[in-house]
Amino acid sequence: QLAVRPQNQLLAAFRFCLSPHMPEPNCLNCGQALPPGSFCPQCGQKRPHRLSVGHVLHEVVHVFTHADKSIFGYARHVLLRPGRVVRDYLAGRRQRYFNPFQFLLLAVGVSTLLATQLHYYEQVGESVQRAVALRGASPAQLARVAAYFHAVGAYFNVWWLVLLPFHALPAWLAYRPRLNYAESFLLLVVVGSAFQLCLLVALPTLFVLTGRAPGSSTAVFQAVIYLLYLALIGRQGLELSWRGALGRAVAVSLLAGLLNFVVNFLAFNWYVFWRG
Repeated sequence: QLAVRPQNQLLAAFRFCLSPHMPEPNCLNCGQALPPGSFCPQCGQKRPHRLSVGHVLHEVVHVFTHADKSIFGYARHVLLRPGRVVRDYLAGRRQRYFNPFQFLLLAVGVSTLLATQLHYYEQVGESVQRAVALRGASPAQLARVAAYFHAVGAYFNVWWLVLLPFHALPAWLAYRPRLNYAESFLLLVVVGSAFQLCLLVALPTLFVLTGRAPGSSTAVFQAVIYLLYLALIGRQGLELSWRGALGRAVAVSLLAGLLNFVVNFLAFNWYVFWRG
């Protein structure tokens, strides 16, 4: 049976709202005829029921607590079993996990919000201001230093996500022909998620211990997390020897760190000193 037309779908949805307990012959999402069962065989949508407060609360709790596919379950796997996540995803066993790309977007957004609230990058900017002032920077240049780090803090999520596909290039070079570029990018998505989760713990911890946001970059911290998790994934997920896993992890971490340094160096110096 062909899918119902859009106007018929609208009538079906209206009829469903008026009589929510009457079973619908067609899926309200794609219009496919519904056989007996709980799910549409075409799009996978569960046979609908009219929303209630109880249903909404159930769905919210379900997102956060439903086994491995919950946000927290996936976060636990990323931190403790990153190799298993990569191995399962590459093998096609993906339905059991929360979407890794969506998770990374959420994690980067939350860490950016946290860093902004802690004024982390403003503190880093103050340290850099003191350093360039000793080299004779003008007041206008010092003001641009503050503006630069304020922008980095406000748009850290955009900045970090833009660089991630470039981080995947050395990963692809290191792990090919075992992995193609897209699979190497997934590898960096999982490692990047681990870094963002660790950052969410590290920033407030350092803030509490020192009484203020630390005036140093997260570059070294990111390099350590990359090295650790790439080695774990190489060993557990890609079944490399420890020597092979560590060697590739060191190479990718160094190249990704070098890329970060070059891009930041060029952007900072152009904005503060070179543009006049």
